[in-house]
Amino acid sequence: MKKITVLLLAVFLSITLSAQEKQVEAKEESKWGKLEGQLRLYHVFSPAYIKSGRPTDNTIEGSTIGGHLRYLSPEFSGFGATAAVYYARGTGLNDRYHADSIMAAGRFFTRNYSPKAVLGEANVHYKDKTHHAIAGRYKINTPITNAIFTYMPNMYQAFQYTNSALDSTKISLLQIEKMAYGNRSPVEFGLIGEVTRTGGVAQNGLDTRGDFIDIEEQTLGDSSAKTDGVTALGIENTSIPDTKLRLWDFYGHNIMNMLYLDATYTPKDASLPYSLAGQYLRIDSIGDALALKTGFMDSTSAYVVGLKATVTYNKAFLYLAYNHSGNSRLFNPWGGDPAYTSSFFSKNAYRANVDAYKLGFNYQLLDTLKLITSHAQYSKSTTEGKFAPIDAGALKLPENDAFESAFLFSYNPFKKLNILGGLIYKTSEHNYLNEQVKVLDLDLLVTYKF
Repeated sequence: MKKITVLLLAVFLSITLSAQEKQVEAKEESKWGKLEGQLRLYHVFSPAYIKSGRPTDNTIEGSTIGGHLRYLSPEFSGFGATAAVYYARGTGLNDRYHADSIMAAGRFFTRNYSPKAVLGEANVHYKDKTHHAIAGRYKINTPITNAIFTYMPNMYQAFQYTNSALDSTKISLLQIEKMAYGNRSPVEFGLIGEVTRTGGVAQNGLDTRGDFIDIEEQTLGDSSAKTDGVTALGIENTSIPDTKLRLWDFYGHNIMNMLYLDATYTPKDASLPYSLAGQYLRIDSIGDALALKTGFMDSTSAYVVGLKATVTYNKAFLYLAYNHSGNSRLFNPWGGDPAYTSSFFSKNAYRANVDAYKLGFNYQLLDTLKLITSHAQYSKSTTEGKFAPIDAGALKLPENDAFESAFLFSYNPFKKLNILGGLIYKTSEHNYLNEQVKVLDLDLLVTYKF
């Protein structure tokens, strides 16, 4: 009955919103500014499970609806303002009281899965042909801060200035004072990320999602920590033909420095379109070495390198990626996930001594229907962890290699509506009760943007 209800909701949403889109397709921006947003339904089907050595498998529950509404003010001589409210709630189809259920907590804002709205964006900006400045609450678009999200991403209270006066070069300066965890942050911390602090956030955000907290406290989990925040420099250059170079350096005062470099070569005149890319991510303890003293870093430095190749042929898109990490895990607290081999749940490339491979294949079956598949393989790391939702014991070394596979269909019946569904299957590095932990996630995601 639950499946039928969710599918009917999706069909009704598709028909209703299609009619609305045809009526407002050419709507002009009002002199009072404009509203835009997103409405999303996210449902986990009951065959989803977590297997381990327990006598009874854990079913995964998580049916939510929410989205965001954003207001963009009119522009006055390049100046403007933005505000956005993010919201998530259960659909009522969750069976969260069952003894063997585990909730997909990354789709809510609260520990008890109650409805919650968050003012995630509130900023002012200035922009012309050369300068772009923004101050306030907003999402910072860099490899060190971008991550997968369901309803609200990690947000920041910061000031950013970008200058594009130099030919083929864009330079950004950034000062971050506060960070608010998005609703998916518990997954990146430990519910499936196994408490390694390598997945993109450093603390358990179950009770604090949407709260703007000093960046040093979010990084270290210590309310008494006082530093000068995070200062960042970004440089993007396209002066080499067919090549984009990027550098981002995030300097967490008295905590750590995170440096990211990548280069992508995409020849414009190739008969078979392809690209080649390489990346390097490194952290170093600095100043008072607060991340090292807390034990979040297990040495003074750590790194990850990666390579990626993509090929497009007619309606098919294929990519092959590789990452290798050094002898120390990469403490990764500021929301980023640039590793080429990362997948929806698995962030193993940031753990110590990992060789990771990922193969992806997408195919445009119809103008409105795409097949999306991938398989990522991760060697056993030397970073301690555990299966966090169940295992209350101490951290331990992994017992297994791990992998994650995805088989999804993306359907766009019209421009602003996307229906994504399919399965993700993951194995863990860790055992519980002497059996490797395995996760099957069977999802339906319906997204309408307006």
